[in-house]
Amino acid sequence: MTENSTKITKKPATSVKKNSSVKGSSKNKKRKKKRNNIGIICGTAAAAIVIVVGGGYFIGRAYYSNRFLSGTTVNGIDVGGKTFEQACDLLGVNDMPYELTVKTIDGTPVVFKTADFDYRLSGKDELQKIYDSVNRKTWFSGFIQNSTYSFNEDITFDVEKLQKLVEKANWGDVETADAKLGLNEDKTAYVITPEVQGNKITDMKKLEACVTQSVAAGELSVELDKDTGCYSLPEVKSADLEDDCKKRNDVFQLSVTYDFDYTTETLTGEELMKMIKLKDDGSYTVDRKKAMEYVEKLAKKYDTYNTKRKFHATLQGDIIVPTSSDAKYGWWIDQEKTCDDLVDMLEKGESVDKVDPIYYSTGYFDFTGVESARSKDDDIGDTYIEIDLTDQHLWYYEKGKKKLDTYIVSGQTTSEARTTLPGVYKLWSKETNKRMKDTNADGDEWDTKCNFWNNVSLCGIGLHDSTWRGGYFGGEIYKYNGSHGCINMSYDDAKYVYDNVPYGTPVVMYYKSADK
Repeated sequence: MTENSTKITKKPATSVKKNSSVKGSSKNKKRKKKRNNIGIICGTAAAAIVIVVGGGYFIGRAYYSNRFLSGTTVNGIDVGGKTFEQACDLLGVNDMPYELTVKTIDGTPVVFKTADFDYRLSGKDELQKIYDSVNRKTWFSGFIQNSTYSFNEDITFDVEKLQKLVEKANWGDVETADAKLGLNEDKTAYVITPEVQGNKITDMKKLEACVTQSVAAGELSVELDKDTGCYSLPEVKSADLEDDCKKRNDVFQLSVTYDFDYTTETLTGEELMKMIKLKDDGSYTVDRKKAMEYVEKLAKKYDTYNTKRKFHATLQGDIIVPTSSDAKYGWWIDQEKTCDDLVDMLEKGESVDKVDPIYYSTGYFDFTGVESARSKDDDIGDTYIEIDLTDQHLWYYEKGKKKLDTYIVSGQTTSEARTTLPGVYKLWSKETNKRMKDTNADGDEWDTKCNFWNNVSLCGIGLHDSTWRGGYFGGEIYKYNGSHGCINMSYDDAKYVYDNVPYGTPVVMYYKSADK
């Protein structure tokens, strides 16, 4: 203003008109007043700015007094403008975990209180340190540059206390079991019993290590499985047995049925499987030893050859007929041939219905009996020849009815070689005009003929006519003038046997118990 004023006063006087000095003085006064107003305004504005800035600072300082500064990140999370509690929530360090849950292999939870093993996390304490270190006087610096912090959350707990809790906990008592292949309750097929994954702990040290390591890693929800190593695991599973089960059932359905006339025996299922050796490719071989054991069992049950028999005698009632080397009636299984036949049938893999066992045979004499006479308790039946060697009496019964009743002469009992032995014989061959010539063990020789020869043994004993005796039979003739072992009969009686008694008919001979 002074310069302006100066510039104005330096103009030539000649240019100043009359009264010009008065007018110039008035203008200068106005300019001075204007300059004073601007100063006031500027001062006021400056004061206002100071007040606003200062007020804003204190407002900001008050706002951030309990908050993180703007632009602050902790562990990668923006906590700017957040209170301590809000930041704790964001970082997940606000609450101390209350429980440790361990799920067993079957999903059953076992729960522990973290306080019982002094479990603590350092996260909240670490965040508190960061929060306390913030310089809130320079709260506005957060808008200028970011602040980045990080911390590692440490876990502390009493390992010994935790392991003792684990040892005392109830983990279960179910034992692990392998899958098994066996028969169903009805014994009609093979089925698989699934494996059982037990929940019983078998290695406590590994369990303790698993739980301790999980807690140390901050994992308070632990699931035990087969990889933890604290359980026994099934070694055989259902899937491992499926192929074997199918193969067994294919063979299991095979059957071989033996016919014993009055009953049958069927080899199938479990017993048959004892003889089978399965191969991986589904084929099989037959264990002949096991097959023979089965045949031996059949023979023991059904063989009647060379066995004592109960018999109802005409004069003596119920008796026991002994065995002898001469008596050949009865069923006698040829075990070797029957076993060979069985193995052959099984190897073919086809079921067989009603097959006969193979019985011993000489080629002309079969060691069998009368099929229709077989029963559980008897194989003589109701058609037979009965010879009482003590009373020298012979009867022939046909279907229970007496058809012949006569006297005979049997082997002379003063000589063991000539004595007719007791037992059950079989009428197996017949001849007419038979020449009988032989020498017995005593050296006695004979050479004679008969008209009707009914052979009942393999050693020359037969029922034949003895016309040289005339009409003398029965009594005690056998004791001093008996035969060489045969049954001597009259012509008519021998002819009756020849004409009427069927082949295979049992011939029962016996003495009284006190006699020979």
